[in-house]
Amino acid sequence: MHKLYHALAERRFLAQENLLGLLELAQSRGVHPDKLLKGSSIFSEDIEDASTMLSAQQLLAIFKNAKRSFGADDGSFLLGQYLLPGNHPQFASAILASPTLLDLIEFLQKFGFLSQPLIEFKSVYDDQNLYLQLLPVDIDDYANDFLIESISSAFFSFSRWLGVDTSSWFCLHAFKEPKYQEQFLVHYGLRPKFASHINAIIIPRASLSEQLPRGSRARFDLACKLCKQKNLPEKSSRSLSLWVYQSLQDELSQAPGLEELAERLELSPASFKRHLKVEGGSYQTILDSVRRHMAIYYLHAGQLSTEEIAQKLNYHDKHNFKRSFRRWTGINPSLYLASS
Repeated sequence: MHKLYHALAERRFLAQENLLGLLELAQSRGVHPDKLLKGSSIFSEDIEDASTMLSAQQLLAIFKNAKRSFGADDGSFLLGQYLLPGNHPQFASAILASPTLLDLIEFLQKFGFLSQPLIEFKSVYDDQNLYLQLLPVDIDDYANDFLIESISSAFFSFSRWLGVDTSSWFCLHAFKEPKYQEQFLVHYGLRPKFASHINAIIIPRASLSEQLPRGSRARFDLACKLCKQKNLPEKSSRSLSLWVYQSLQDELSQAPGLEELAERLELSPASFKRHLKVEGGSYQTILDSVRRHMAIYYLHAGQLSTEEIAQKLNYHDKHNFKRSFRRWTGINPSLYLASS
């Protein structure tokens, strides 16, 4: 079996670092830790041990328990206040000293798993904007609303603390509009566009390189150097699903098939499918997600025709692409921007 698969399968994260904020919030809400940890194979006494490790799947289960346990509309947003700068010393030192918003985003892409291993930060640019996508480890945009709200809230509030003007930002959420609209205005400073079938923050490129009043290039560079000296893995996938997603995105115009990806990991196709199923996904659902996300980016960028988008997504013609887009979103590509 390929060493890459072993690395993906063995990725673990320190329980204390990743659960401290969640447990503090639970305590303030009168929620017993065991209620959060139910079904995760982790118990309260395990977290007292600083060396206890969690897999991404265990942590994801705990976040889903949190959504059910808090029973309040503001739980995800309040949790966001604990997530950045986080509890990892080198990571926190770096982002607190971010000289520009671009430095912060690029650092989150490299080392964001130290603060929140359940989200991968991905960037796509057009002529005017940066699309900062928040991609869950299980590639499910719709079932992780509590997680997405927490991370988005953390990013908005921390950016403002650094001195970033977020008034021109735009936010897309994949899931349907919830009832607690006022929480987004309070914690994001804006109303997201819901049912957008992607989770992303759109940021004008012009603001990315502005110097931040709290930033320090010297302190930021030193903290980044310390992260690298401690052999923290940069840009490493946190799950098999994320690895598949990135592999397909990198080669989307001629996307590798299931058998080819399995062969790269020295797995049989049956084992490959089984391991993806454990994470809650499949080759086809991940391919659909990659295509859907890239189609939405191209539609927002507004620079390509439907036929050109279909070609980039490796469809034989625009009619096949339109059928797939309707299956993903319920509407035609031409109506997406008006309805999202």
